Amino acid sequence: MITQCPSCHTHFRVHAEQLAARAGQVRCGKCNRIFDALEYLIESTTPAPEPFPSPAKADERFVADAAQPAPESTPADREKSEPDLHASVLTHPKHVEPEAASVANAFEFGPTASTSSAKRARRWPWVFGSTLMLLALLAQAGYYYRSALIVLFPEAKPYAIALCASLDCDLPLPRRIELMSIEASDLQADTTNSNIMVLSATIKNRAVFGQQLPLLELTLTDAQDLPVVRRVLVPRDYVGKAANIQAGFAANSEIAIKLFIEGSQVKATGYRLYLFYS
Repeated sequence: MITQCPSCHTHFRVHAEQLAARAGQVRCGKCNRIFDALEYLIESTTPAPEPFPSPAKADERFVADAAQPAPESTPADREKSEPDLHASVLTHPKHVEPEAASVANAFEFGPTASTSSAKRARRWPWVFGSTLMLLALLAQAGYYYRSALIVLFPEAKPYAIALCASLDCDLPLPRRIELMSIEASDLQADTTNSNIMVLSATIKNRAVFGQQLPLLELTLTDAQDLPVVRRVLVPRDYVGKAANIQAGFAANSEIAIKLFIEGSQVKATGYRLYLFYS
């Protein structure tokens, strides 16, 4: 069989056994193009033998030949003609394309099935290792964003609590300060003691999930609105020592704050109050 390279149009002779072992994949030795030899097979250019004459024509030729006397030939003539006929049969060359002579050196077949299997076998350790690394990365992301995951999947909270207990880790509440707000606040002198100032405020958690209690920063200012004294209030300061700090700030709820601040040494005329997380 003869095939043709689709890139450089070089002709090569191939064998069916070689093509079957490599699924028809070959490499052109001239331009290194890999192609399917079966797809680009071409017909052999060997001249087709002349058809045998029909019986009727053969009979007519035989009658015509028999009607004419055969020329006499000497034994020497017969000896001379027979070797010539024999030589023509033996020396008649089979038609081969010029490029087909260099098939062995210029034609490479593609990888065998065993080579492909070996490559797949070598690929498995990399796939297994990549999968393990991906699982480890997901586990780290789940640990870091465990609080946010509990907000997204509240039904998983009991399992997360049990897992953190076994791993000796905590499960902090979400801290979305942009969903916290001060609804009202006021700072006045105590009616019974002029040296005491009373801070009244209402803070609200506007989130649909519980959050960690925030810190409050109270800044007393003078007539030029410059800070005179600043104090940070932790949750224990404004919810009381008896409150459960770990329960956090319930969703869509408010907390009323009332603090008594000793201000005899402070000559303040104003204040600022805001919420934050450390």
